[in-house]
Amino acid sequence: MSAASTYAEALFEAAEPAGAVDAVRDDLDALRQVITPHGDVGRVLLNPEVDSEVKKNALGALEGTNNPLTVNLLRVLVDRGRLEELGEIADAYTDRVNRASGQIVVEVTSAVPLTDDLREQVVARVTEQTGRAAKITETVDPEILGGLVLRIGGVVTDASLRGRLRGLRKSITGIHS
Repeated sequence: MSAASTYAEALFEAAEPAGAVDAVRDDLDALRQVITPHGDVGRVLLNPEVDSEVKKNALGALEGTNNPLTVNLLRVLVDRGRLEELGEIADAYTDRVNRASGQIVVEVTSAVPLTDDLREQVVARVTEQTGRAAKITETVDPEILGGLVLRIGGVVTDASLRGRLRGLRKSITGIHS
C-alpha cells in the first residue's frame, strides 16, 4: 500500500463515522487546486525553507471553511514533510470513497465529446461486466483520432484509431513490444 493510500484510508476511517466523507472529499478536491507549486499558497506551504510552524499557522486560515479532519490531515502532512503528496492522497481518498459506495470510476478519452447514447452504453457495459455502478469522467483528445480509450483503475483498454494504427504499424514493420 502506498503512503497516499495509507493516508487516504486513515482519513476515510475517521470521516465515515463522523458523517464527513463527502465534505472531506470536496475539501481535498478544492485544496489540490489551491496548493500547487505555482500558486501563492503553494509557494509558501510547499517551500522547504519555510518553517513547519509557519505553515501550520497559515493552515489556520482554512479552519471554518474546511472540515476539521481535512485541516488536521494537512497539519500532519506538513509535520511529516509530505504536503506535496496532497494530490495523490486526494485521488486515493476519492478511490476509497467510490469503493465504499460500490462505484467504479471509468476514465473515458475520446476524440470528440461523447453523445448521451454512447455515454449510457459505456456505463451499461462497464456495470454489466464489473457488477458495480460506473461513474464516468470524460476527456477529449483529438489526437486519438477516433474510438475510445477506457481506463478503469490500472487497466487501460485502447480502442482508439490511433492505437489501432500503432498496432498495424508494428505488425507491418515487424516490431513487437
